[in-house]
Amino acid sequence: MSGARRIRGRHARLPGAVSAVRAALSPRRTRLVVAGGLFVTLTGAVATFVTLAPADTHRPDTVPKAAAANVLGGRSVQAPVARSRPVRPGDLAALAFYRQQDPTRAAHVTEVIWTGPMLRVYTDLPASDANSRTAIALCETAAAYAEDHGHLPEVFVHADRAAGYPVLANKMNDRDDCRLDRVP
Repeated sequence: MSGARRIRGRHARLPGAVSAVRAALSPRRTRLVVAGGLFVTLTGAVATFVTLAPADTHRPDTVPKAAAANVLGGRSVQAPVARSRPVRPGDLAALAFYRQQDPTRAAHVTEVIWTGPMLRVYTDLPASDANSRTAIALCETAAAYAEDHGHLPEVFVHADRAAGYPVLANKMNDRDDCRLDRVP
């Protein structure tokens, strides 16, 4: 070998340009670049999903939160997103029945849903309205709606979210009077 020194093995050094290219394409660096790109992509996708996802549909007065990340501080920040009216899935025919039968008390109903054979009526009433005239009237109207649709009158009238949705009135069968003395 005249003049050029040839070193073999895994510790052999290549000429400057080739060595720089090989170092740039090393498996570790490639993994770091790919991982960084995936992190940025997933963070953007999660932020978009959180912003566009609907609120919890079983809690009518929830407001969705937009996700914002403080990249330098490494913390997430929650910012409320304004929305005109919460999404309320459920039995829309029952809401119409309430408006037709008792429009004054129907204003307190936020959602009516079926959970198995039971009809649940969610209201904006406080927990202190247990066995009140309004709660019992809402229960009786829901029982009439259930019977009109061929169901047994199993009804639960719930207070608002702030109170934790306690039962204000319930009817377990056709002999029950909607008072809370018979909670299962």
